[in-house]
Amino acid sequence: MTKTIFITGASTGIGRATAKLFAAKGWKVIATMRKPENETELHALNNVTVLPLDVTNTRQIHEITQQALALGDIDVVFNNAGYGLFGALEAMTDEQLVQQMETNFFGVVRVTQAFLPYFRERKAGLFITTGL
Repeated sequence: MTKTIFITGASTGIGRATAKLFAAKGWKVIATMRKPENETELHALNNVTVLPLDVTNTRQIHEITQQALALGDIDVVFNNAGYGLFGALEAMTDEQLVQQMETNFFGVVRVTQAFLPYFRERKAGLFITTGL
């Protein structure tokens, strides 16, 4: 039975590498990113579905979760979307700090919340969260 992984932040870095690795191992991959229209490499892989997802958009999280679940069972959710905010703390604006928390913390929490009822019902499922 083929397993499926749902990945946030799959446009670059660890997310993209994870999508390619799992696809190469025969898994079905649901690779999400803010701008899937810019993606070319993952679209070319047969067992990868690329979907739009901005983890700061609560409505979109719920819509894409339902769309992903309609494709079949999901075994793993890889919370990878995030970014580093670098520089002197006193130079960072409140807006920059809030946006980073919305992405790196609340995005993880909201995606996890969206999949928890499904994993509970199945009595199976794994969350993996990267740290920044």
